[in-house]
Amino acid sequence: MSEQPDDMEYINEINRRTLENEIQIYQRLGHHDGIISCLGTSNYGIELAFAKQGNLEDYIQAQPEPQESLKIEWILSVIDTLSYVHSQGVLVDEIALRNFLVADGQLKLTDFGQSSLLPLSTDMDTICDNDLTTTIEILHLGWVIYSIAVWHVHKYYFFDKEHDMQWPNLQDLPPSEGLFCRTIVERCWNGQYINMKALKEEAYETLVGGRKQSDCCR
Repeated sequence: MSEQPDDMEYINEINRRTLENEIQIYQRLGHHDGIISCLGTSNYGIELAFAKQGNLEDYIQAQPEPQESLKIEWILSVIDTLSYVHSQGVLVDEIALRNFLVADGQLKLTDFGQSSLLPLSTDMDTICDNDLTTTIEILHLGWVIYSIAVWHVHKYYFFDKEHDMQWPNLQDLPPSEGLFCRTIVERCWNGQYINMKALKEEAYETLVGGRKQSDCCR
């Protein structure tokens, strides 16, 4: 059955609003090393820089496991990036391996189509926007971190039908014993970080002895 004109108008309006929102988010975020560069925008779309190495999900499946030093660099990179995004009043929503692109050996976050653009005055520790919170964002990031650490694709999305807005049961979590970032991953999964600042501070202290990004993630 073909879509009726009213249905098409509604879909077009939703698409227009989604595009406008994503454009505004790229404008808010500006340039950041961990975000794919926005080269231009129009009423029809967004032009982004090309990442020839593809997305992180495909990359992990296709490439041999790297040394731990690169894993740490990439883990700190995704933490730095989400910390910055939250500081700019943006909730990403879809934090997943497929939404990190690999460009010249660096990770770049992309796809803000479903993201929330909030006032800069928003308290990101307590915000709940359409059921999305900072701790849920960190939960999702924990699965990205774990996938990088074990070099195997793992997925978890709080809002899909399988999980029905439920935090993971501890007995269903993949093994983390002996993992170099075990504490960080488990605290992400358990909702123990109130914000990205807390996660970032512990990640640097645990993984690089407190050194700043400029010292270890060039």
